[in-house]
Amino acid sequence: MKLSQNILFVVTAVILASCSASEEPEVDKDLVALKAERDSLKERLSEVNLRIQELDTATASLNPIVTAEPVVVKDFVHKIEVLGAVETDKNAMINAEAQGTIRKVHVKEGDKVREGQPLVTIDAVVLSSQIQELETQLELAEFMFEKQKKLMEEGVGTEIEYEQAKAQKNSLEKSIQTMRSQVGKSVVRAPFSGVVDQVMISIGEMAAPGVPLMRIVNNSNVKITASLSENLLSKVYTGTPVDLVIPSLNDTVIKSEISSRGNFIDPVNRTFRIRIDVEKNKLLLPNQLAKVNVTDFSKKDALVISSEAILQDTKNRNYVYKLVKTKGEFYNVKKVYVKVLSRYMGEACIETVKPNALTAKSRVVVAGAKGITEADQVNIQ
Repeated sequence: MKLSQNILFVVTAVILASCSASEEPEVDKDLVALKAERDSLKERLSEVNLRIQELDTATASLNPIVTAEPVVVKDFVHKIEVLGAVETDKNAMINAEAQGTIRKVHVKEGDKVREGQPLVTIDAVVLSSQIQELETQLELAEFMFEKQKKLMEEGVGTEIEYEQAKAQKNSLEKSIQTMRSQVGKSVVRAPFSGVVDQVMISIGEMAAPGVPLMRIVNNSNVKITASLSENLLSKVYTGTPVDLVIPSLNDTVIKSEISSRGNFIDPVNRTFRIRIDVEKNKLLLPNQLAKVNVTDFSKKDALVISSEAILQDTKNRNYVYKLVKTKGEFYNVKKVYVKVLSRYMGEACIETVKPNALTAKSRVVVAGAKGITEADQVNIQ
């Protein structure tokens, strides 16, 4: 029994040895192929890792890329824009003071006229006839007055008759004077020098007091009025600079200053009026709209930075990151607390909490400031 077991063991070992000897060449070939494939994959993996390192933002965050701008020392202004309207004191509708038929119109639209120049002539024939009648009555009244005066001197006439004759004479004289004044008003004259903007009558029409004849305008001196919030009352005075932007003239800008400031607050909209006088005007017309940019804050030699560079901490304190140069290609950043005096057109006028913390030679982080701390070293784009 024991012998048979030994024989079986030997036979099994011979079979296994022959099988392994027959399969060994095939296993070696597969192993070599797998090793080659492994090496190829390792090379590709190295290339992929290198590419990932180039694109990986996590790796780049070790040296954040930011943009920076220098601190500028210059004059800073802040302006408030309101709408205003152009007005002129010499914009007159000419009316007749006497009644009658229009005999002649001396001017036409667009003509320049001088003060006192005749514009329209109204027929005064009726008035002239009335004056002649009154003059005839005056001759009789003067004759009666002289007679009564002589009788009074001789002691024959009565005082009542004398006073009646005197009153009649004086009344007719005043009536004639008034009628002659009306005849003088039959010629309508220009009240000031200007341009005839509109003629509303024609020859042969009837003129009467209160009926408009024409419009005369003088735009050499105009004014622009606007309303400002009462919050600006302590910031705006006579002489405050303003820029007048005229939209209808391709945003033409006229630099001027406030000529007068109102002394009354409108109880409805809580505003006060300002007036800007424009002399020797050649552009503006009455009722034209204008944008009035009023300077409500100004500071000379101010520290000015981009508004985007200003951040706030949890205590609502404003600060910026100042660049500090290192020996390498990167920069350290330092937090500098600032006080914002005013912002306008993307810029901010500031003061540093610590004196001279920022100067004209300083640079501050603008884009990318929100993602860094003082522990970071940054790279400038």
